Amino acid sequence: MKTLLLTNTFLLLWLLPGMTWGQFVTITGYVNDSSNGKALENVSIFESNSGIGTISNRNGFYRLVLNNSLVKLKIANEGFKDVSREMKLVSDTTLVVKMEPLILNGKNQKISDEELHAGIERDRKKNVRRRSDFK
Repeated sequence: MKTLLLTNTFLLLWLLPGMTWGQFVTITGYVNDSSNGKALENVSIFESNSGIGTISNRNGFYRLVLNNSLVKLKIANEGFKDVSREMKLVSDTTLVVKMEPLILNGKNQKISDEELHAGIERDRKKNVRRRSDFK
């Protein structure tokens, strides 16, 4: 009887972690510019329910490991329209996202750094001589 109890306990402890592995799913994919198809680097991919997020690498690739439940993804990058997706995950998923550049003046063009920082003065070093009475 003792042997049977120990064997069952051992099998239960050995199998229990394996049952919990099935509760996680992986979302992988790429983020591209919809206007030219180029990969976008440093795009933020954030899942709002769990608070888990990541950024895309230089090839536009990203990967998130999440619980298999309702997922609310927010994908954002400076100079592009944000993308939001809500989906129910039951298995590993691949999601390719094509982000649209922001439209300025009716033209489809990316925002330049000068336009992003409009109205913000950058610190500039002034060429100031020291006064003789400066201590």
